[in-house]
Amino acid sequence: MSEDRDNDDMLAAEYAIGLLEGADRDTARARAASDPAFAARIIGWESRLSQMADLPEINPPAAAKAAVMQRVFPAAAETSFWHRLGLWQALTGGAVAALLLLAVAHWQPGPQNQTGPLYTTEIMSQTGDFRVVAVVDMARSEVILTRTAGAAPEGRILQVWAHGPDAPAQSVGLWPDGETVRLPLPPEIASVRGTLTLGVSEEPPGGSPTGSPSGRVFGTSDIPNVSEAI
Repeated sequence: MSEDRDNDDMLAAEYAIGLLEGADRDTARARAASDPAFAARIIGWESRLSQMADLPEINPPAAAKAAVMQRVFPAAAETSFWHRLGLWQALTGGAVAALLLLAVAHWQPGPQNQTGPLYTTEIMSQTGDFRVVAVVDMARSEVILTRTAGAAPEGRILQVWAHGPDAPAQSVGLWPDGETVRLPLPPEIASVRGTLTLGVSEEPPGGSPTGSPSGRVFGTSDIPNVSEAI
């Protein structure tokens, strides 16, 4: 069981960094859309890696990557390097950070992870008492949300909202019960390009009576660079 979790974590890391290609990437994307726990792992890696975005940009010689990768991961090995568990366990501290930085520098996740039809984000309250993992699938025009902490107060209901740049919040749908909900995106939300904002509020049974959030808004999250489904 522990080995399965380790393998899932390494696969999520590969996806977050942008190392997966072709059928492997499609399979991971489909799993993230249906497996909230796996999607949460991807978000965790993206969050950790995003801290490297503020580092100064460097442009090493073109041959540097090939030389380093040949030394660390000989070309004869066919399997993904993240699955070389012995090496993964041997690397610690600065060695892991350096390896991840190399991967981020040469396989930027932006064009692959942020402009494709599948987007992941986390909606979290400022106090941390409410957290939701959201997976937006623009190809299917739907969003899958999973609560990892918190719930609506007794006698209230969760409602999901979304909007594009400079647009008012629009209801995506009600989240009556259960930890996970799958909601179709309204046409106006499915057609958003650029930054898509998601949010969750608590409302009276039946939803907000005003057409806008009327109860506590637990949190919102911006998803940048949303593009047309491919």
